[in-house]
Formats: sequence, C-alpha cells, structure tokens
Amino acid sequence: MSLFDKFASGTKDNEHIANGVSTVLHFLDEYERDGDFNHLIFAAYITRIAVLDTFEKSGYNPAYICFSNINGKLTRITWLQANLLTYGKISDCIENMDLDSRKLIESILDRGQAFVMIDRKFSYEEKKVYID
Repeated sequence: MSLFDKFASGTKDNEHIANGVSTVLHFLDEYERDGDFNHLIFAAYITRIAVLDTFEKSGYNPAYICFSNINGKLTRITWLQANLLTYGKISDCIENMDLDSRKLIESILDRGQAFVMIDRKFSYEEKKVYID
C-alpha cells in the first residue's frame, strides 16, 4: 500500500467517524427532545456502522483527529471524543432503562441479533448516506 493509499484510507475513516458523530448527536438530541425510543435505536445503529466498525477496521487510536459538524460548527475532535460522544452518550441514556430496552440497544452496539434485523432493512446505498 502506497503512502497515498494509506492517507486516503485514513481520510475516509475520519470522514466516516465525523459523519457518524454528527448524525448520532442529531438523533440523540431528538431522543432527548421527544423521548422517541426509535431515535435511540437509530443512534445506536449509526454508532455501530460509522464509528465502532471504523475503529475496529482501522485500529482504534484515541489520539487520531477528525472534524465533525457539531451543532452547526465544524469541530475538531479526537477519536476518543468521538467514542464518548456516541457510544458513551448512548450508554448513559440506557443506564436506567428497563432490561429489555437496554439489551436491545446493547445488541445493536455489539452487532447482535437486533443489529442484524435493522441492518437487513437498509441497502448499501442507504447506509452510505449516513456514513459517507
């Protein structure tokens, strides 16, 4: 792999994470505003495909930097902050939920059965809208 390929790959990974953070924060804001559990489900799904999968594919380095649109401002964040803003906030949301709701969200984040059921509903092109 050439130096350019490594750079381009890293740029794409950062783009996936940045777009994922922006999307997840939007859905978490919606969840906090109206309490619709579907917003939390979708936030967990996007966290998995845009953030956690990218961490796993690329090798998680908490010091890596990306720029994400947060509250209408381009914000410099580390991968550690991206993790805390997505996975961390979702974990906080489910902490005091009933066991079934908590297990559903955890199954999505862990690529379990709930994740598979949701993932089958989206085409590759639809997923790209949220991560590219």
